[in-house]
Amino acid sequence: MTLTVPIKGFVLSICLLAAAAVMPVAAQAAGATLTHGSVTGKITYVGGSTVTIRTAGRPRGVINVLTTAADRLSAKDLPYVYGGGHAEAGIASIGIKGPGHNGRRIGFDCSGSVAAVLAAAGLWPAGSGVPNDAGVIQQLLQEKLIARGPGRAPDEVTLYDDPGVHIFMNIDGRFFGTSDGGGGDPSGGPTWIDDGAPDSWDHVYKRYHVLASVLRSTTTSGNSFTFQTGASPVIAAGAETGDTVTISYGETRSGSMTATAIQYAGARTVTGTVSSIAPAGSAVTIQTAGGTVVTFATAAVTDLIGGLQIGDGVQVTYSTDISGLLVPHVVVIVSTPSPPTAPTPPVTAPSVTRRA
Repeated sequence: MTLTVPIKGFVLSICLLAAAAVMPVAAQAAGATLTHGSVTGKITYVGGSTVTIRTAGRPRGVINVLTTAADRLSAKDLPYVYGGGHAEAGIASIGIKGPGHNGRRIGFDCSGSVAAVLAAAGLWPAGSGVPNDAGVIQQLLQEKLIARGPGRAPDEVTLYDDPGVHIFMNIDGRFFGTSDGGGGDPSGGPTWIDDGAPDSWDHVYKRYHVLASVLRSTTTSGNSFTFQTGASPVIAAGAETGDTVTISYGETRSGSMTATAIQYAGARTVTGTVSSIAPAGSAVTIQTAGGTVVTFATAAVTDLIGGLQIGDGVQVTYSTDISGLLVPHVVVIVSTPSPPTAPTPPVTAPSVTRRA
């Protein structure tokens, strides 16, 4: 039987292990820290050295989630740090050179604060990078989450943006941000602004409201957790946004969490032998011991399959996505073909010269 499965948009990871050391589902990190626990959730962001997941939460209104997130940030009493919160949405950071930055202090700036609250309600990708204020507005417009003009009571969320200068927001009549640009404390971190935000009337601030259809929806956003994968990037090479995973982790001395294994919900494993590799690495076909042939499209990951050879024994861990396609997460080379044996030259009897 032949099964041809075109697969697009996946990342294929390859490592070489002895057959006895093959692990069926989880991708393991070499030399990782001792496992302290595990967390299950959906992947919301995959970066070069991090992966972020969001745990399941109970259904709640978007405005309630925004308000709760603003309450939590305000209670932390974090400082203002230029560029803080931009590396990963919702995560305080040391930022870049500018007001409040000393290379050690962690906090948020204006757009980092707004993005953190939006991310809590699923209106911004949790764990992803955050551009400046104008970039935040541009992305929200492109995703059709906001429109020009202020929101209308009683249910309103309005963003106030002075492009390239400052941004803050109004959640159901209460202002939130690092300041309102004037009347608030310009050196303070994210908090509720209780001075009436007089600058919200300034003509330099462009107003954008979150669409009523978005505010009427519910979100089941839970907590977001970011794990480091830099020490073993192959561990998350097959991870994609939307995958439901369980991540086992260890904690480093600095307090960050390092992923030690990733298990994919509903993942299955198939083992076979590489039977063909298309020109330029656009496709790889394997044949199982039972005769099933599976073809994977690999044009987007040619740099990761450069070590594959025809005859390699491989083990593929994969899931089925919502469109019915099989999506590989891990490919392990379990055996390689033996090098050809050089032919033995024929043995000829030595010639004998006879003399009369």
